[in-house]
Amino acid sequence: MASYDAKKFFEGILINDDSLTFEITEELILTGVLLGTNFQLLKSVYKTYRNLDQRFEHKPMVGAKLSVFFDYEEQHVTFERQASKVVLTIPQFLHYIGKIDMAFAPIYPVGTTVELDESMLPESVAEMFTDGELGAIVTLTGRKVPLMEGFDQYIVDYLGRLWPFGEIPGNDPVLVSNMMIKRVIAESYTNEYEEAFSFDVLRATQALNQQISTAYMTTEDAISYYETLSTLSKTE
Repeated sequence: MASYDAKKFFEGILINDDSLTFEITEELILTGVLLGTNFQLLKSVYKTYRNLDQRFEHKPMVGAKLSVFFDYEEQHVTFERQASKVVLTIPQFLHYIGKIDMAFAPIYPVGTTVELDESMLPESVAEMFTDGELGAIVTLTGRKVPLMEGFDQYIVDYLGRLWPFGEIPGNDPVLVSNMMIKRVIAESYTNEYEEAFSFDVLRATQALNQQISTAYMTTEDAISYYETLSTLSKTE
């Protein structure tokens, strides 16, 4: 992957994004860099939220402990690190970690084959992987695809096809977020042109349009989106 200053890019995103509804503090920038440069750590925080657990702690061998507390009744998330404490609402939290994801997550080339984390899959997607011997393996065929008008503040990180079957008539692609990727099995061909396209077009366009992944869709937006899909399917 092409190298770029992800820390400066992330800071620029936060400072210039007028869709954010929380104050950009030095602590939020530092915590975002910590999570983004250790992407498994970001996934762990996200999983804590997805599992409706109340607390996550990271105790590095060197450096300060990071604690994240989730209050689902009050709809608040609290970050504590050293003597600093930052409180966000859950929608603000999702927006915040969505920006971390957008700045730091790798963008894999088309044709990359990955294994998905089955614990992170929606039930409708998990049902597609009924062969236990194959596992949840897909080949990525599309990248950074916006949702329909009205929900295009969200993007699908990747479209995928079941491996080793590929395109099957009548089957929709698997919608894959960065949070769903467990490991890369085989990364596809890339060169300087592809790397420049990934950053200068895909990542930069997402930043310019102030979009985040569907992984960070709020509950209200998710309900509205699926109601819209249901209405459209009934009219077809």
